[in-house]
Amino acid sequence: MIHDPSADFRREALTLYEAGKYPESIEVCSRAPDDPSLSILVARNLFMMGKADEAEAHLRDLLRNLPDSSYIHSFLGRVLAARGDGGAIAEYAEAIRLDPSNEEALRAYSEYFCEKKDHISAIPLLRALARLSRKREDASALMRALIETGDGEGALSIHAELLGGENAEAERIDALMVAGRHRDAASASIAAFRKRCDPSFLRQYLAAISAFDRQGALRLFPRFLKDCSDEDLVFDYVLLLKAEGQYREALDLCEPLIARCPDPIYKLVACELIRDMGRTDLAQEGYEGLIREEIDRVEDPETLSMVIGAYETFLRRECSCSSVPECYLDTVSSSTNTVSLIRTGLFYASFGQSDEAKEWLYRAYRLDFLNGGIEYARFCAEEGDRRECEKVLLHILGTIRKSEDIERVAGVVIDAGADWQGMRRLFDALIDRFSGMLDSLSPAGMEVFSRIYLQAAEGALSLGDYSRCKECCLRGLDLTKRDLAPFFDLITRCKQETVAERPVIAPSRTKPASSAATPAEEKPDPGLDEQEEALVAFLRQHRETSEEELRKVLSTRRVSRIANSVIRKAADAGVTLIEKRGMGENGEIYGYIGK
Repeated sequence: MIHDPSADFRREALTLYEAGKYPESIEVCSRAPDDPSLSILVARNLFMMGKADEAEAHLRDLLRNLPDSSYIHSFLGRVLAARGDGGAIAEYAEAIRLDPSNEEALRAYSEYFCEKKDHISAIPLLRALARLSRKREDASALMRALIETGDGEGALSIHAELLGGENAEAERIDALMVAGRHRDAASASIAAFRKRCDPSFLRQYLAAISAFDRQGALRLFPRFLKDCSDEDLVFDYVLLLKAEGQYREALDLCEPLIARCPDPIYKLVACELIRDMGRTDLAQEGYEGLIREEIDRVEDPETLSMVIGAYETFLRRECSCSSVPECYLDTVSSSTNTVSLIRTGLFYASFGQSDEAKEWLYRAYRLDFLNGGIEYARFCAEEGDRRECEKVLLHILGTIRKSEDIERVAGVVIDAGADWQGMRRLFDALIDRFSGMLDSLSPAGMEVFSRIYLQAAEGALSLGDYSRCKECCLRGLDLTKRDLAPFFDLITRCKQETVAERPVIAPSRTKPASSAATPAEEKPDPGLDEQEEALVAFLRQHRETSEEELRKVLSTRRVSRIANSVIRKAADAGVTLIEKRGMGENGEIYGYIGK
């Protein structure tokens, strides 16, 4: 039998990896003969050591020799996702394209979408994964995604098909609730509670009872709370009492709950209960105290905005305000955080005080160009200042880098509808930004991009620009999967109005153009800094060198980090410049592979 010289190294390196001895495992891998599996293990060790940049650079090196490896693409996606890099989407998608049965890639890709609350995009992936793996946790994840999209019956079908009607009890009960089968949900949840004594099943049971018998639920809550003082269960009872107008009883339960767990939502409900009992001064004191606490915590802008919104509703109802009252300015507006500035501006706008509103919203924009800028731009558009709106949004688009931020700006434009379609520069900028990140867009991002094209096409048609209208329709149609009809309707109207039809898609050539007639392609700019340019220039001249030599040339010990950055930036720009060639006597060896 032929002995595999790498086998002993693999065994030793893997044992060290599993024991958490990552540097030692890398050292063993570096001594082994050239072996792709050990190269992948090096990347895994680097990732576990928290060196995501080095792991990424290592994996990109591997992909140059193994471009069709589904596993390497999926692991690179995992590394990028851990760093919050939107490029993870493209790597997961490529891994699945290369191997549709890659369970790890399907699972990671679907988890990525679920974390982003994009359950619609996750469902087809989870459906494929659950049928491949036949694992209970994958079927449960598919059920949960279907429930989140409101498809209770679909989740129940999956429960019957993949789980045989067993297990995933919590998901099945939630599916019954979403499907409107409250009595079945009540029966299933009380049986699960008696079997497992888990308070979450008791919450599901009482929620199901409340859906069809509120008075019965009011009688059942105290009985169960004697033996189970679960905080969530107590709060459910508080909300039910509040909905039934039993404010005193609800407050008597809410106050000790707050003493045990000072959650801001519990405190907000307490303020509303005190208000509903007619104790206006005490309620106002509670609202203002809660707002100051949330401003001091600066942890959850959404909760702060919600609390301030509730305070505004209280002031309108109880104080008959004709302008922003002094107590609001003292409590909310005295703090220079983005949420307070935005809420103050919008509160002024609700009283028709445009000058004051614009001043506060502009301050929010200067403090937080994204969150404040979006609200300021929206306000400018509502006031008829489309030019300022477009200028602000163009500044935002020129500054942001994350795909979710670009999708958010695009969502604001889509929501504005026909009113903003005349902003040609804004739509061109959005199309340009989306086009530059097409490979990393999620399915939801693709849909957003397609709607931008649709809006641009509608704007072009209104101006009689039929060629642009057709082109935007066709490009948007190529991206969308969910709603095709608006594109067909628009392109039909466009063709009906067109007097002289001209093609917007250039016909493909039967023969390639001659090299003499083809202009030289412009080389993409990877955006290297001064040190990175110096490293590439030295390697371009010498073709190969060691880490120690590069330390002397660059006058720094951070050669590894600089080289990793060059590899990453080059990959993002679609070019190759340098690569790692293993360890030598003087550290890592680097080679030049650019043109």
